[in-house]
Amino acid sequence: MKRVFTFFFLSLLLSIAKGQDNDDNFVPNPSFEATQCPIFSPFPRDYINPWTTYYGSPDYYEPNCGIAGTDLTTNNSQPFDGDGFIGIEVYGQNAGAFRREYIHTELKDPLVEGQLYRISFYVKPVFVDGGSFGIDRIGMLLTDTIVDTIPTDSLLPASPQIFSREVITSTQYWTPVCGVYKAKGGEQYITIGNFSPDPLTSATPLEGSANAQRGYFLVDYVSIVENDFPKLPDDSVLCLQGRIDLDLRRPDFTFRWQDGRTGGAYTITEPGDYTVTISSPFCSYTDSMSVISVECDDCKVFVPTAFTPNGDGRNDFYDLKANCELVSYRLQIFDRWGQKMFESTDINVSWDGSDADKTGTYTYNLQYTFNKFRKTEKESRRGYLTLIK
Repeated sequence: MKRVFTFFFLSLLLSIAKGQDNDDNFVPNPSFEATQCPIFSPFPRDYINPWTTYYGSPDYYEPNCGIAGTDLTTNNSQPFDGDGFIGIEVYGQNAGAFRREYIHTELKDPLVEGQLYRISFYVKPVFVDGGSFGIDRIGMLLTDTIVDTIPTDSLLPASPQIFSREVITSTQYWTPVCGVYKAKGGEQYITIGNFSPDPLTSATPLEGSANAQRGYFLVDYVSIVENDFPKLPDDSVLCLQGRIDLDLRRPDFTFRWQDGRTGGAYTITEPGDYTVTISSPFCSYTDSMSVISVECDDCKVFVPTAFTPNGDGRNDFYDLKANCELVSYRLQIFDRWGQKMFESTDINVSWDGSDADKTGTYTYNLQYTFNKFRKTEKESRRGYLTLIK
């Protein structure tokens, strides 16, 4: 079963070390630091390389380079990390077009197929023109090709892999948008913004808004690192009458399983699908695994050395028995001259010896296959049996 991931986001600034992921971060210039100072160009792409925009005019704020912003546009916000941050429109309409702006960059390296990544960026809604909306749906789109064309209505319709499912309204703190993503492989470009039209975006006026008409968000510190959250193992097998003991426990993480149980220690005794929501103080995702039951012991077919087809109701058939479920089966019996006396591909079909004239010794060839730990094993045996009449 493919892992399925869901995300929710808390409006709370966390005490995580700023910049701690820089060495392992796939995102270049994650804190939007100016590559030249002072700044004269009105276009952020000219001084926060390699970040760029293909439509609209995102704003850049960097007090040390002459673009400090004002209380009107940034609520006098301080950067979450470093010295600079970006401002983009995320909600509202104007003259038939949506108020949308997007920022883009190319990752240092493409993501690896099947690898889990922890992804996060920080946002803060601010007042514009005396009032603004907080929204959900602001997110990150990961693609393997450049997204450099924006439709004429200014809305880039796409399904971001990471996005906020809750309306973000805190103007006092930077709110993390985060989640854990399993890469398809080759994703090397990211785009941040709101990819949903207004009717599909939940919006709440910010506290103190007199006449909110649009939504404007600040963005800072974008991070993509290999997943460092606890995670379930890959789909697994459960031996009959066995158990799987999971231990995901780690400080500052909480766990809620599909049956309502909590805690990082969990015991599996039945096959089935299992899910757990793993939460840190600032991020949460749901992981899953599938468990099937298998026979873990060696599969054996018990072959008798003799039988007595004399009609007395005891040992009248040459019966073979297995201690497991067979995938395939073939039994052949030959007389001493090599003539085939019996053949069966069903272990439940036995030789009654009716075509044998008298007591004698016969040769058998037995081949069968069975599943063990998701692999098909093959066994071949050859031996002798005695028919007694």
